Amino acid sequence: MLKAGKLSHIIRELKQNSGKEQPKKKGETSGKEKPQAILMIQSRQKAVRQRITQSFSPDLEISFPSLGNDEGAEGPLIIEAEVGGHQVHRMCIDGGSSFEILYEHCFNRLRPEIRNQMVPATTSLVGFSGEIKWPLGQITLLVKVGDDEHSTSAWMDFMVVRSTSPFNGIIGRPGLRKIKAVPSTTHGMIKFPVMGGTLTLKSSKIIPVECAMISGPEDQSPPVNKVKEERIKVAINPEHPEQTVMIGSNLTEKTRSKLCNLLQRSIDIFAWTPTDMTGVPRQIAEHKLNVRKGCQPVRQKKRGQAAERNVAINDEVSKLIKAGIMREVYYHDWLSNPVMVKKSDNS
Repeated sequence: MLKAGKLSHIIRELKQNSGKEQPKKKGETSGKEKPQAILMIQSRQKAVRQRITQSFSPDLEISFPSLGNDEGAEGPLIIEAEVGGHQVHRMCIDGGSSFEILYEHCFNRLRPEIRNQMVPATTSLVGFSGEIKWPLGQITLLVKVGDDEHSTSAWMDFMVVRSTSPFNGIIGRPGLRKIKAVPSTTHGMIKFPVMGGTLTLKSSKIIPVECAMISGPEDQSPPVNKVKEERIKVAINPEHPEQTVMIGSNLTEKTRSKLCNLLQRSIDIFAWTPTDMTGVPRQIAEHKLNVRKGCQPVRQKKRGQAAERNVAINDEVSKLIKAGIMREVYYHDWLSNPVMVKKSDNS
């Protein structure tokens, strides 16, 4: 972008403002109260599912093996952790983030009693380009890393953020400091002390996948990818050829013919005109306004409609009056304007 000249206006502005004291904008703070930045870059095309392996060593010293020129891991450092009693996958280790982040799609999968612990956020987040984003809230959760035999745990303050991400959350510098962890993106592993030694978590790639995995305290069935099926329109009532039904296009010709014959034999159960909707006994279906006695009704101010919409309103009202569903009355204490909504065929 620099070579293409698309950032020349930014560079020119930086040169002009270099050495000058910038005026403080409304909502900004100074010193220790400055909003801290979240520094993390991730390409969605390189999102991969990873298997997390765990190993324990009685050695208390944390060290990493030497690597050759063509050795080393690629991609972000991913681990699994128990967060608030849930086993959460795709937790990114990011030493550049000054906060622990929990994305909204992961937060919504937590149990209600856990979600109810969220409180309003007191600090905003600042991105690379300087944009300020306020989190949905913040929540303190117990994070456990490791298995039942060797593990460490600590309370971490998570910022709940609404943003598209291949991760469920981010563990930043404060969380790494609490569990005394030493990550190595080059080695694709993270080490931290536990009782009697050192625990190592290492991630290895398996297959590319769209990852947003989180499991609750009980086993849940994996989500099923639903493929959108194309449908075709079929007219089954010769008296109303403009009214059609939708049938799946993946049906065989024989199955489609049988289905159309079944629908044609049962056309009496469909409401083809407004008059077909009358005559239902009240013990089966009844509509009423649940109005409290003694309360004054509300009257809306009349709103004008466009000419095209007025024609549609008059046509619809005429049909309902002719069918006996509506009738004209004269009172002005309970009035509501019609709401016009376009159908799928733009009518």
